[in-house]
Parts: sequence; structure tokens; C-alpha cells
Amino acid sequence: MFSEFKYSNLRKMSEVNKFIHNIVPTTAEDKQVVIEFLRKFFFRDEPLILGINMLDDNDSLAKLEKYCFNFVDNGLAFKAVSPNGDLIGVVLNNLTYRVDREKNNENEEDTKDNTKFNIITEFLDKVEREADVFQKFPNVDRVMDIKIISVDESFRGQGVCKALIDKTIEIALENKCPMVYVECSSYFSAKAAERLGFECIYTLYFRDYLDKNGEVVFKTPPPHDSSKVYVLHL
Repeated sequence: MFSEFKYSNLRKMSEVNKFIHNIVPTTAEDKQVVIEFLRKFFFRDEPLILGINMLDDNDSLAKLEKYCFNFVDNGLAFKAVSPNGDLIGVVLNNLTYRVDREKNNENEEDTKDNTKFNIITEFLDKVEREADVFQKFPNVDRVMDIKIISVDESFRGQGVCKALIDKTIEIALENKCPMVYVECSSYFSAKAAERLGFECIYTLYFRDYLDKNGEVVFKTPPPHDSSKVYVLHL
């Protein structure tokens, strides 16, 4: 995610955050509370969900929750906790290897269904293929992929997102991972990535993503107009 921004600078800023936010790993015991948190602060704000009215599709929401469950206790996810113990932020990460990405591309058709959740996964698959991070960076063999990051709206703008990303960078370095990768379908998350020095390597505008009838698939509310992929070289 960083181009010119130095990791040491981020660490210095995050030192201040550590006195305010306690960042700890999530575990299997956190699954239900994390899902409830995401329902409240992520699902209702995510442009792709809003763009196809998926909040009314219980089957799709159940699939999304199952997807999130996969990352809560993988040792790479973290939660931000306030001084009084309240959950105020979550980041779900996954370590993706070059060989895994190639296998996923080969097996993509095996997971298709007719839900709205599948509409989103098809879109994200397209973004992932066209961003083609491993082709663009042939010396990178693995990336720390930020799948979901969400902050309690009452704590936004107070460094929680930055603290979660800093912890993600820390775990990436521990896993000898040379790059952090994130896809931003939200205008605000994209701006946050840019402020932290992330490099944008791909953009797909929602107006250009059409169904077989030539209609725009994701009718997202402004200012959300595109999905962007950012990377940070560590």
C-alpha cells in the first residue's frame, strides 16, 4: 500500500493510537460478535451491497456471513477495543500466495450460484483478475490481502483504521510478506488508503460494469463510483 509513505512514519503515528485503541487478534470465540459488528457497521455501508439491494436478500447475507467466518480465527485478523472494552473496529486479512491465486482462477466456475452474493463475487473476481497483482509484480510470491476493514461510526476519524492497518503490516512482515493488497469499493476507504501512501494499480468504474442487457449492475450511491485496487510495498 505504501509508495512514498514510510513504514517507520506509520509506526510512529500508530504509537499514539496504542494508548487509545487496544489491537488484539480475533479468535473463534469472537465470531458471533464480529458478525454482529459487521452487520451494523459494514453490511449497511458497503457500496456493492447497497448497489444491488442485497440487504433484503437473507440467503445472500448468510453466504456473506459464512465468508467472513473463514477469516475471523485464521490468525491474521484483528479487532480494535476501546479502553472500556467495547469492540470498535475489525480487520479481516488473508495471506494469498501466487500459486493459490492461480488455482482459484482455474476453479472459479465451481462456486457459482444464483444469489446476489454471487453477483458481488463475480465482480470481485473480475477486479482481481484484471488487477493481476502477481503479473504486475513478478518478484512478489505472496500478498497480505485485506478482505474487510470496518470501524464503528462513532470512532471514525480517530485513528482506529490506521491502527488496524498498522497491525496488518506488522503481521505481514512477520509472515515475510512483501506486499499488502486491498480492494476498495468505497470512496472513503479508497481515500483512506491513499492517505496512508497506498499505490492504486487498478480502477473499474461501476458505470462500465454491465449485465447481459447492457444495464449497470451496481447502482451505488454517491460518491462511490468505482472499485480500486491498492498495494503497499513493505
